[in-house]
Amino acid sequence: MPASLKYFVLRTFNAVIVLLIVVFLISLLFSHLADEQLEGTVAEEVRGYAQGLPEEMSTEERRQRIEEYRQERIEHYGLEDPFWEKVLRRTWNTFIFNFGNANTMQVPGGEGRAVIDIIMHYLPRTILLFTSAAIIELGIGIGVGLKAAQVAGTKTDKFLSLFGIVTSSMPMWWVGMLAILVFSFGLGWFPASSYPFPVGVSGWEYYIGVLKRMVLPMFTIIFVLFGGRAWATRNMVTSVLQDDYIMAARAKGIPEKKVIYGHTLKTASPPIVTSAILAFLMSIGGAMITEVIFTWPGMGYLLRRAIFEAHDVPVIMGIVFITTFLWVVGYLIADLLYGFLDPRVEVGAEKKV
Repeated sequence: MPASLKYFVLRTFNAVIVLLIVVFLISLLFSHLADEQLEGTVAEEVRGYAQGLPEEMSTEERRQRIEEYRQERIEHYGLEDPFWEKVLRRTWNTFIFNFGNANTMQVPGGEGRAVIDIIMHYLPRTILLFTSAAIIELGIGIGVGLKAAQVAGTKTDKFLSLFGIVTSSMPMWWVGMLAILVFSFGLGWFPASSYPFPVGVSGWEYYIGVLKRMVLPMFTIIFVLFGGRAWATRNMVTSVLQDDYIMAARAKGIPEKKVIYGHTLKTASPPIVTSAILAFLMSIGGAMITEVIFTWPGMGYLLRRAIFEAHDVPVIMGIVFITTFLWVVGYLIADLLYGFLDPRVEVGAEKKV
């Protein structure tokens, strides 16, 4: 088997195992609470069934019918099964994206209660927000980092490094609140709340309305993250610029742009590409925090409602799994790309196999 294929199989297998362990722990932690909510669901269903029984039915027959129905619902939900059997069943169902139905929540504007449908209603908005922010943040951060590396040791470099450290240390919720205070309440340029989305409009008017609601949360994410990205890129490129072959290329009179964007950037590409992929994953967490501040109707907004308002365990488990799944897949892609860009990683994996 080729080394690249072995590396791919090994990393994919490790990712699946990690995801399975995380899902098991999620199911273990939420199993007792999920059982309590299912017991409440059974009680409601039994109550509704009892109200629908004929009034002329005798008390004894009514009691018997209600008890039979209660046992049927308990068996349906598997509440009398052993604890570990329930945990393993929830682990497998969650692992195959079978989250079941929500206890109280439903798809906005509809009557569906399937957890996967509820999540898929909110997930695209989170992807839209954090993908747009991550692309802009990466472009600015890598560009500024390259420029800082070219002028290493100057006042510009010191200012950019200090700026990156300061902004990356700021809490995202605090920056978001300042952005609302200044640009919404102070200047009145953008709405303070992203929800609800434009209603009764279509075409460009709708997209412009959505874009206006995206500006502040996207600005918050970019402002907090791009300085740290620039500082990290600057350090990576600066270390490569000190290599002998770069010094030799400059001594030969090769243009500086070719030295930076040809030789240096090619050598520094593995860690930069890896950090770029991880930036998308890190922005998910940032986007979730920002969603709550700006009431952006995405996964973070949904998670807050599921925890503090609806107390809906199936929805919470579904969100946690989807987020974990995106992280594991992202790390797998980063790992595979690193092996593709740096063959030494694959050689190390082959020796281990």
